[in-house]
Amino acid sequence: MKKNIIFTVLIFNTLLCCYAQRIKSMEFNNQEITDILMVLAEESHTSIIPDETVTGKVSFYFPESDIDEALNLFLQSYKLFYVKEGPIIKVSKIKTDYNNETKLLSVKADTVYIESLLKKLSKTIEKTILYDTLPAITISVDIENLSIDDVLQICTRKLLDYSIEKTDSYFYIKKTPSATTNAKKRDATKVLQKDGDLYTLSFDQGRFLELLTDLFSKANKEYSLFVQSDTQLNNLYFANKDFDTMLKLILEQGNADYVEKNNIYYIIDTQKKNISSKLKQTEIINLTWLHAQDLSSLLPSELASGSVLKVDKNNNTILLTGTDEEIKPLKDFIEKVDIPLGGLTYKRIDIKYLIASDVISLIPAKLIQNQPQVIPNTNSILACGTNETLETLIAFINDIDVKKQATPIKLKYIQAETVLSFLPPSATKDIVIDSGYPNLVFYTGSEQNLNNFKHELEIVDRPKPQIRYQLLVIQYTKDKSKTLKPALNISQSADDSNYILGADLSNILTLSFDVIAKFGYQFAASLNSQIGDNTANVFTDTTLTALTGQEVSFQNTDTYRYIEYEYDSSSDTTRKTGTTQTITSGLIVKLNGWISGDNMITMTVDATISKQNSDSSSSSSSTSVTTLPSTSERVVTTQVRTYSGEPVVISGLIKEDTTDTESRIPLLGRIPIIKYLFKQSSSSKSKTEIVIYIVPHLIEETDNNDSSLTLKHYYETYVDTQK
Repeated sequence: MKKNIIFTVLIFNTLLCCYAQRIKSMEFNNQEITDILMVLAEESHTSIIPDETVTGKVSFYFPESDIDEALNLFLQSYKLFYVKEGPIIKVSKIKTDYNNETKLLSVKADTVYIESLLKKLSKTIEKTILYDTLPAITISVDIENLSIDDVLQICTRKLLDYSIEKTDSYFYIKKTPSATTNAKKRDATKVLQKDGDLYTLSFDQGRFLELLTDLFSKANKEYSLFVQSDTQLNNLYFANKDFDTMLKLILEQGNADYVEKNNIYYIIDTQKKNISSKLKQTEIINLTWLHAQDLSSLLPSELASGSVLKVDKNNNTILLTGTDEEIKPLKDFIEKVDIPLGGLTYKRIDIKYLIASDVISLIPAKLIQNQPQVIPNTNSILACGTNETLETLIAFINDIDVKKQATPIKLKYIQAETVLSFLPPSATKDIVIDSGYPNLVFYTGSEQNLNNFKHELEIVDRPKPQIRYQLLVIQYTKDKSKTLKPALNISQSADDSNYILGADLSNILTLSFDVIAKFGYQFAASLNSQIGDNTANVFTDTTLTALTGQEVSFQNTDTYRYIEYEYDSSSDTTRKTGTTQTITSGLIVKLNGWISGDNMITMTVDATISKQNSDSSSSSSSTSVTTLPSTSERVVTTQVRTYSGEPVVISGLIKEDTTDTESRIPLLGRIPIIKYLFKQSSSSKSKTEIVIYIVPHLIEETDNNDSSLTLKHYYETYVDTQK
C-alpha cells in the first residue's frame, strides 16, 4: 500500500512539473534576443542567462509547447547553444566540449569575436590564455576532437602578426613584428642618396612611408605623421633636388601634403576636391597642461574622429583637419580641459544604461571636487579629481548604472497604445516600454511598484461597454383625401357582460422594434392602422451594435449614375466626356454614444434624408446636353441623453410635395383656343414627415473575475483604490 501511494505521488509531481514547463504560443517581431529569452524565462518560471556573445534582433513565432522544445527550436534557428546547470539555463553562441582523459577539444561557433572565443576556451580547459590587444575580427569554427594547440592555431589563423607561446601553466597570443616589413625597410635606405644638400632618388618599387622615413632621417629633420594609409610607389627617378623639392615630389606620389610649424613637418592627407562645398583647413594645437595621449582617452568616439583629429605624442601636439563646423567643437573641448589641475586628473566615464545628466544629479557632493560635465552628443560624463576620488566615483556609478529588468505585462482587452497614452498613476513613460505588439508592454520599474502597476491595470484593462441601438424610421404621409379605418374596436364577451378592447396589430408584429413595450397599445394600434392604409411607410427597422464612443452608421440609399455629354456648337454634335456623375438619395443615420458613470447613455445623432426630384431642365446656354436632376435633403444633428432601454424620438423632418396632373381628349385637346374645353388639370399637395425612433441598450459585459461589473463599477473601484 505504501509503495502504491509513493508511486502515485511521484507520478503526480512529475505531471505537475511537466505542465509547469509548458509555454503558450507567442510571436516576436524584430526584438532583442535577450528580451525574447527573458520572456521565455518568465513564461516557464526558469532562469535563462545569456552571455556576452548573444546579441542582435530577430523575429520568431513560438507555438504552444514545452520549454525545452521551444528553446531548442529557437536556438537552432539562430545558431545558439545552451547548457543546463541545475535549474539555470545558460545560452551562448559558442559550444565547447573538453575530454579530460583524451585531452581533446570540440568547438562550435558562428560569427563570434576571437577575443570572446579565447575567453570561452580558457574557461573550458581551465587554463589561462593571455593575449595582446586583438583586432575586432569575427570567426566561425566547427572543430571536432582536436588538441588545444591545434584549436588555438585554427582560431588565431586570421591574426597574421601574432604567434602562440606555450608554457605548462598558460598560453600567450603575442603580437610580433613582420620580418618582411623589416627587410623592406632595410632595402628602402639604398635607393635614396644624399650629396651635400641635394638628394637623388632612383628605385623601381617601394613603400611611401619607408621612403619618407629615410628622407627625414638623412636630412636630420623632425616630422609627425598624420596619414591614414601606406601606398605603393613605382618608378621614381629624381636627381639633385633640395630637401623641400624632394619632399614635395614624394608627397605628390603618396597623395599627401605637409604643414611646417616650429621646424616640425606635419605630414597630412591631401584634401580631396569636390567632396564638400566647404573648404577644409588644418590647425595645430600645442597642449600645455594635458598630455596628448590623455586627451585622446578623454574624447568620446563622436568627437575623436580619425579623419578630424590626429595625436602627436612626441611633441604633445594635436592636429585638427576639417571644416570649421568639425574643428570648433574639438577646439572648445580642448580649451576647457587644457588647464592647470593642481594634482587633479580628468577621467571620461561612459554611462551604459542611465542618462548621463541624471547620473550627475545623483552623485553625492563628498565624492567630487568639481561638478562633472556631460560630454556633448554622448551618454558620457567628464569628471575631475584625484585618482582615489575618481576610483570611488567610478565604483559608485557602477553600482547605480545597472540594466533595468523588463517584466512583460500582457493585456486582455485594451491595447498597448492605449496604456502608453493614458498611463496609470503608478507608472511613467520611462518605465513602460512598447513591445511592438498590441497586447504586450514591458515594465522596467521597481519590483515594489510593479504590484501597484498590475493592480491599476486590472481596473482599467476591462472590455469596453457595448451599446445596442434599436432603430426604427417611419415616414408619415398626410393627404387631404384619405381613408381612416378603426384602429380599436369594443366588443362584448360571450361569456359575461364585460366589454373587450381589441385592435388589429398584424403590421406591427412583423417589426423587430418592440413598439408595444416602448409606446403602448394605443400608439401601436394607430401605427398599425396607418401602415395598413399606406399613410405610414417603414424606412428601416434594424438593430446596430457598437462600442461606447464608437460611431456606427446605417445607410439605405439608391445611387444613380449619369454619363456627361458635351455639345460642340461648331459641328453641331455631342460627344461623351468620359466623366460619370452620381447622385445618391435615401436615408443615412449615424449614431455615436457613450456611457456615463450612472449608466446613462449620451448619443450624437446625425440623420440625413435625401430625395431625387423628378423634374429636370436644361439651359440653352450650357455646354452640357443634359442637366442632372435636383435633389432635396432633410438633415438633423442633435445630442440626447437617456437611460438604457428608454426610447428617444426625433421628428420634425417635414416636407410638402406638389403634384400637377393633366388629362385631355386626343386631338381636340391640342387645338388652339378651344383646347381648354377638352382637357382637365388638377393639382394636389401632400405633406410627409420622417420620424426616427431610437432605443439604446447597455450590453452588460462579463469576464472571468466578475460577471456583473459595468462602467459605473469600474469607476467606483478605481476611485476606491486611489483613496
